Amino acid sequence: MNAQSEAPSSSILRRATMAAALALALTGAARAGDWVAGPKSEARLVDGGVYNGARYAVAQIRLAGAAVTYWRDPGEAGAPPTFDFAGSDNLDGAAVLYPQPARIDEDGSLAIGYQHQVAFPIRVTPADPQKPVTLDLRLDYAVCDKICIPVHAQLSEVLAPQPQAPDSALLESAMKDVPKPLDGETAASQASVEPAPPAGGKPQWRVAILGGEARDLFVEPPDGFYFDVKPAKAKNAFLLTLVQHPAKRMRPEAPLRVTIAGPAPVEFNLSLPARN
Repeated sequence: MNAQSEAPSSSILRRATMAAALALALTGAARAGDWVAGPKSEARLVDGGVYNGARYAVAQIRLAGAAVTYWRDPGEAGAPPTFDFAGSDNLDGAAVLYPQPARIDEDGSLAIGYQHQVAFPIRVTPADPQKPVTLDLRLDYAVCDKICIPVHAQLSEVLAPQPQAPDSALLESAMKDVPKPLDGETAASQASVEPAPPAGGKPQWRVAILGGEARDLFVEPPDGFYFDVKPAKAKNAFLLTLVQHPAKRMRPEAPLRVTIAGPAPVEFNLSLPARN
């Protein structure tokens, strides 16, 4: 569920329609690196080579026209992509990295995701580093343009211990858009948070970004909490309005996962201070 604002009943209906249509999703399979066509989209899996000493593949989605696909927290409508590597061989682990998203208006509903194209770096850990990894990816993602359609693509790529012909340019470009995770001490120097006057009886907090340029801020709170996020009057500052919460819990005790979008995106955990 979206962390940015309340989910209206139309969004619930839209999600239900997508779930009902899942069985009708178009399915494609491809040789390594080939594009698999879907409605208003196509997807492929490529060898990204080595980045900072780790082995990578890249799952790339291209979108037609004004079509949208989604981040891990999709907004008021839509669904996040899912990545299934169960059919892979010689694979010990695969970590999918999400590029920074954008806020998209879908006929009055807030979507958080991507337009035109998106590339997801996948950090691959072989079970035996001396042998190739056959990376088998069953990728499910939603494509929305007026209506939302679930898409399924079955993709495969063989990753040799020594990359043969990696698409390192694609990987390097994608990695620039992946938010850098910050630890607690570094995050404290990146942002400050303090209570702000309530809006319409709803609690608010002001988050000021202390380092770098912030184009937007996205929050992923614990279950049951939903926030509306809007720019504050000051540059590099945002107001977080708590629009939904469990009964008698006016503040999440667990930290929020925060993503700051900008030229050098970062993500970190942020705890909201108690209000007086």
